[in-house]
Amino acid sequence: MPVPYCHMCQKNDAEKRQYGDATLDQGDYCPICHRPACRFHMGRVRWRWKDAGGIESAMVCMDCKNSYQHRTWDTHNRDWID
Repeated sequence: MPVPYCHMCQKNDAEKRQYGDATLDQGDYCPICHRPACRFHMGRVRWRWKDAGGIESAMVCMDCKNSYQHRTWDTHNRDWID
C-alpha cells in the first residue's frame, strides 16, 4: 500500500535522497506505532501463537523493531521469536 511519506526518511536527509519517493509505493503503515514507512525502513518480526502454535510474521518499522516495541503487541496471544 503506498504511503505519503516515510517517518524515518524524514529524520535523515541522506536516506531521503538515497531511497527517494520510489520506495513509498511499496511502503506501509507500522502496526505498532501506526506511522508510515518506506519498504527500506520496514523489518520482519515473527511470533508463535500461544493457542494454536502456528508461526506468523509481520512487517514493522525499524524504529519499533530496534527498540523492541513489537514485543508489547498482543503479548497475551503471542510468543515473540525475533
